[in-house]
Amino acid sequence: MSVASGERVRLGARLRHARERSRLSLGDVAERAGVTKSFLSRVERDITSPSIASLLDICAAVGVAPADLFQVPRTTLVRSADRPRLGDLPKTDDVVDTLITPADERHVTVLETVARGRGSGGEALYTLPSQCEVCFVVEGTIEVRVEDGTFLLRKGDALTFGAAVPHTWRATTAAGARVLWILAPALPDPRSAAT
Repeated sequence: MSVASGERVRLGARLRHARERSRLSLGDVAERAGVTKSFLSRVERDITSPSIASLLDICAAVGVAPADLFQVPRTTLVRSADRPRLGDLPKTDDVVDTLITPADERHVTVLETVARGRGSGGEALYTLPSQCEVCFVVEGTIEVRVEDGTFLLRKGDALTFGAAVPHTWRATTAAGARVLWILAPALPDPRSAAT
C-alpha cells in the first residue's frame, strides 16, 4: 500500500518503534548512524526531517528497510456477524469456532470458541503449526490438558503454552464456556486449523 497524496507519514514514530523493537537506546542508534542523540530524538518526535543520507544511516542502524517506513499499516474491521465459522476443528458437536482476525493476517490468529454444555476439543491431543498459544476464558470454566499437565481455568484466567505441545480442552460445567485462543505467529490458514 502507499500513502494517499497529502497524507503525512510520521517517519519518526516508525523509526522509534523500530529502535525500541530492536531494544536499542537512542545513544546506540545515534552512534551507529553517525548522528547526535539530540538530532535523533528530534527525528523520532517528527520535529525535524533527516536528509536522505541520514535517514538511510538511521534505518540501517535500527535494521529497518527504508521502504517499510512508507507502508501504511493495514486496518481491518471484522464484524461479529461476518466472522467465518471454522468447520474442520477437532472438537465435539457442541462447539462453535469463529475466526476473529482476518484470515490473511500473518502475525497473530485469534479464534473464539463457544462450547455448549460440556463441549470440548476432543479426547485426542493435538498440536498447531504456530509457536505460542494463549487460552483466555471469557465465560465459564474449562480444563486444558497440556501433555501430562491439566489446568482448570475460570473466567478471566489465561494459560500460555507452546502450540506444538500436544494439548486439548473441555468445558467443565453444563453452562458451557466461551474462550479466546491467541496464536502467534498466525496459523497458515486458520479456517482449517484446530484450537
